[in-house]
Amino acid sequence: MTDEEQAAAVQADNQEEKQPAEAAAVQADSQEEKQPAEAAAPQSDGGNFGEDAADNFGESAGNGYEDNFGLGEASQAAGTIPAPPPPPKKKEPAPPVTPRNREEDSDDSGEDQQLTREEDLFQRFQLMRVPQKVCEYAELFRPYLFQNPDAPKKLDELLCDDASRETVRIGLRRLEAFPPPEFRSVIYFSPIGMTTESEREDWQAHLRNYPEYAKITNGEYPYYDPPQFFYRNGAVFLDSAVTDRLAGGLFYQCGAFCGASLIAMNQYKPEKMIGFEPLLGHMRFVQANIAHAGLKNLELYKMFLAEREGRVSLADRDEEGNPCRTESLMVRLDFFEEKKNVQGRVAWIQADVNGYGLQLIRGAEKIIKREKPLITIGVYHNPDEFFGIAPLLHEWVPEYKFMMRRCQCNVAVPYSEITLIAYIP
Repeated sequence: MTDEEQAAAVQADNQEEKQPAEAAAVQADSQEEKQPAEAAAPQSDGGNFGEDAADNFGESAGNGYEDNFGLGEASQAAGTIPAPPPPPKKKEPAPPVTPRNREEDSDDSGEDQQLTREEDLFQRFQLMRVPQKVCEYAELFRPYLFQNPDAPKKLDELLCDDASRETVRIGLRRLEAFPPPEFRSVIYFSPIGMTTESEREDWQAHLRNYPEYAKITNGEYPYYDPPQFFYRNGAVFLDSAVTDRLAGGLFYQCGAFCGASLIAMNQYKPEKMIGFEPLLGHMRFVQANIAHAGLKNLELYKMFLAEREGRVSLADRDEEGNPCRTESLMVRLDFFEEKKNVQGRVAWIQADVNGYGLQLIRGAEKIIKREKPLITIGVYHNPDEFFGIAPLLHEWVPEYKFMMRRCQCNVAVPYSEITLIAYIP
C-alpha cells in the first residue's frame, strides 16, 4: 500500500469514528442493499410494520433488522433469533488472600512473596477498586448539581415519604464520594462502609430466599438479579390495593436484559407481557431464562425505545463475548402501540434503559396520559432522568404519587438500581 493509500485509509477511519448513531444507520442501509435476497427474514412470522413485512421506514425487512423475536421453534429455525448458548464451564474460585509470616514468604528462587500493602489493605478493610461506572455517573451528577443546586429540593417536594427522600440523599452522597475516572486506578472504597444496615440485612435475606443467585458466580443459567426477584422492580414497596389492579393487564418491560424482570413481573398475573431488548448479546440470556421459567404470555421485540423513530447502532457482544456493533430499530412506545394495534389495558411500564429513561417516557406520552399505569424506572444513570422524569409525569398526570427506592441489596454495588416508582393510590 502506498503512502497516499495509507493516509486515505487513516482519514477514512477517523471519519467513521466521528459519525453519530444516525450516520451509522445510513451505512447499515447501504450494506443491506448488498445482502443477497436469501438473507431476508421470512414474512410469515415477521414483526415489522407495514405490508409485505416491510418496516415502518418503507424498506424490506430482514438482513438483521427482524424485530419480532417470537419464541416458537419456527422462528428459531428461520434464524430470526439466536439459539440459547450452552452453559459456560464452571470456573474455579480464586483462592483467598491470606496473610503469611515473613519467614514463609520466600520460595526457592529467593523472591519475596509477602503480601503487598495493597492486598493487605484490601483484606483488612474489605476494599475494592472504584468501579468505572460509578466514576462516570459521578462525573455527570457533579456539574449538574453545581448548575442546579435546587434540583434535590424540587424532587423532594414530589416524593411522598421520608424513605424516598433518604434514598435521594444517600444516593447523591455516595456519588460525591467517588473520584473522577482518571483517578479510579489509585483510589479504593469499602463497600461495607458505603451500605446501610438495612441493605446488608436485605442482602443476607436475598441470599437465603433466592439461592439461585449464587449460580451467577459459576457462570450458570438461569441468571438472577436482586432488583427483580427481591424487590420486584420496586413493586414490593406498594400496597396490595395498587398491585392487585395489575392482574389481567398488559405489562411493558423496556430493556429486558437477562429476562429476570419478565419472570418477576409475571407473579402479578398479567394478561400479556411485551418485552423490548435491542442487543443480541442480552437476547441470549433472555431466551435461556424465559425457557427455564416456562413463560408463555410473552412477546419479545428487538427494538430500542426512545422519543423518535429511526435506527441506532449500539455496542454489543457476539456469541463468543467479543465486542461488536448491532443495528436496531428505534421507536416510540406510542408509535409501537399504534402500528402493532396493541389491545388491552396497559397496567405497568417497567424500564431500565441505561440512561435513556427520560426519552423513553417522552415517547410514551399518549399511553401514560390515557392509562395512568404503574411506572417503575431505573433513574440512576444520569441526572436528566434522576431529576427530570418525576416532574414530567406529575405535569401529565397530577394524581401520580412518587417514591424513590434503591432496589439493589448487593453490598458490593453501592451506586446502582435507584428506581422511581410512579403510581395511583
